Amino acid sequence: MNFVCSSAVFNGKKGKQGLPLLCIQLIAGQERSWPELAQAHRALADVRTRDVVCDGFTVRLQHNPGRTVNSIASVNRQDIKARACFLCAESLPQEQKGILYRDEYLILCNPRPVFHSHLTVTYVRHIPQAIAGSIDALLQLAADLGSGWAVLYNGPQCGASAPDHLHFQAVPSGQMPIEKETVDKKRLAMIAEVDGIPLARMRGMGREIMVLTGDNPSALGNAFKKLLNSLQRALCINEEPMMNIAAFYEDGTWRLLIFPRQKHRPDVFFREDDERVVVSPAVIEMGGVIVAPMEKDFERIDAPLVEGIFREVSLDATTVDGAVAKMLLATRSP
Repeated sequence: MNFVCSSAVFNGKKGKQGLPLLCIQLIAGQERSWPELAQAHRALADVRTRDVVCDGFTVRLQHNPGRTVNSIASVNRQDIKARACFLCAESLPQEQKGILYRDEYLILCNPRPVFHSHLTVTYVRHIPQAIAGSIDALLQLAADLGSGWAVLYNGPQCGASAPDHLHFQAVPSGQMPIEKETVDKKRLAMIAEVDGIPLARMRGMGREIMVLTGDNPSALGNAFKKLLNSLQRALCINEEPMMNIAAFYEDGTWRLLIFPRQKHRPDVFFREDDERVVVSPAVIEMGGVIVAPMEKDFERIDAPLVEGIFREVSLDATTVDGAVAKMLLATRSP
């Protein structure tokens, strides 16, 4: 398949340029040739931030008007069917170029970034957003990008702006508060070992966060799929359980953060007039950066509101406990 929007190719062969360098070159080149991206990156310099100290954790609020379209995007099935897919190659702006990644994905600069060097990684064919069949690709991407990047996934019902097209995101590491918090061993509670892969939960974070760590991508991927299946059974559903994922790779080890969800948007998102708060939690928000495109929301969001939103959209602890129990039972069964 010929991709006119591909400006570079990465196939993982030794002796070729590494993926991080190719991404840096892509970003620099797109800033020169694509005015929309250059303007979006300049606008980030004016983005306001402030920290909110909650009960046991901290989040960073970001007033980013450029993310308004993403925050209020309709995920109604009829609306999605009615519009052209903006992640398909034929729908991309003429100025947008990318890196053809391992013949299956196209790495692109995000024109509505939360952070500088915010990338979108789209599958080359139009298939639905789903993680079960693409977890291996996510882990490979994290390894190819290395410790300087975080690879992100939003489930089709909890943050993906294009739930009809498989895609990941990648952002420079060190941007989300959760990255520091997750390496604090005092916050981690080991709860199980799945095929040699330790499974932990984070304490005192105001939302459910599960952590899988390992140096074997096949074993890690299999452990993740078992957790995915156990969540399906606990919730009595056939579709993908709602979740957000952040993957990190350093010194030969992957760290997979899973945010199980029960709701896409909090009730305050749907209120009218001044009572409405436009916060639409996706993986970056669950990672501790709350994007508030409206200035009035940025000014008034406080710790109780953040804590309430996390409780409302995160899967409850009882259901998570049930899922883990089912997974362990299935693992021990002959």
